[in-house]
Amino acid sequence: MQTTFGILGRGMFHAMRCRIPNAAVLAFAVTLTAVAPALGPSTAAQAADFKALEEAARKEGPMTWYVSLYSQAIAEQAAVAFTQKYPGLKIIPVRSTTGGSFQRLMQDLKANVALAGVFSTTGQGGQYQILQQDGRLAAYTPQNGESLMANVRSAIKPGYVYPMGAGLLAMAYNTSKVKEQDAPKSWMDLADPKWKGKLALGHPAFSGFDASWCVSMEKRYGWKYFEDLAKNQPLVQRSTFDTLTALNSGERVVSTLPDAFAIDAVAKGNPIAVVYPTDGSEMILGYTAILKNAPQPNMARLFTEFLLDVEHAKVMADNGYISLRPEVVTALQGGKRADQIALLPVNSMEDTEKALPGIVEKWRDLFGQ
Repeated sequence: MQTTFGILGRGMFHAMRCRIPNAAVLAFAVTLTAVAPALGPSTAAQAADFKALEEAARKEGPMTWYVSLYSQAIAEQAAVAFTQKYPGLKIIPVRSTTGGSFQRLMQDLKANVALAGVFSTTGQGGQYQILQQDGRLAAYTPQNGESLMANVRSAIKPGYVYPMGAGLLAMAYNTSKVKEQDAPKSWMDLADPKWKGKLALGHPAFSGFDASWCVSMEKRYGWKYFEDLAKNQPLVQRSTFDTLTALNSGERVVSTLPDAFAIDAVAKGNPIAVVYPTDGSEMILGYTAILKNAPQPNMARLFTEFLLDVEHAKVMADNGYISLRPEVVTALQGGKRADQIALLPVNSMEDTEKALPGIVEKWRDLFGQ
């Protein structure tokens, strides 16, 4: 654990060693509207199992949840939905960046403190592989894992790690500062000198979305793309979500941003618009696992079932994130579906393992942080 904690403590992801099949995830994205049937219907035995699990969870009390895929506000919505399904049971969500969540967990483990029961991030830093290798994950096979869309089941690490949803990294701009016809249409457009001093980016050493995006951009356009971006003197912030603050204030007028976060900002009356790049939006899966030292193990199991169930899929879809349940289809900005926009090829974890450490090192040299 010493090497892992040291790297994450400096804000850099450890290399991912666990491979998620590229073709399987991409197939999910481009066939989103093809509804795959669940593997098995609910049975009386399954219902009895859930009831027994719920009764055991009620003896344990509130559970802390470390999460990074979406915002604190959405995490709180998920917690409320869980309580609505199981009155009296409470989840305490603690949201941070992907790297920040892992660093927090590593600090807990180093201090021999058990706080969180469930850990849910994009896993871009090899987090779940590291935790499993170090014996930090609890074995549990959720029944609802069988009901995920068929095309993402190959991303499951059986008995330990399960996909719970997906997000898209797109572009956004301040509509009070930029006209629609002048907004960037592709990732390459962000390197246009007209955006000098006007661009905001997230940091690949902290943000799972931006880590995956950087791997894709270097693969497609080479490192020169980032050198051209650097000439535009972007505001680089720790989390990709932080770029929204810069957009809302007008400090920057264009940014990379998860489309779901931008859509939420629009609903709140902020002058933000989403652009799905013509050269492909970045899709990234979010995963969840139970920690072996979970203070409330039955709560952790019940909440994991919830994260893979229809109620959580609705929370995801209502906030613009991609549902992984066939019963719930996500509408993107403008009413589009994921199969109606261009998507970048999904990075395998093997690609991330090879590329990300070098990218982060070059990023720090180029952007000075």
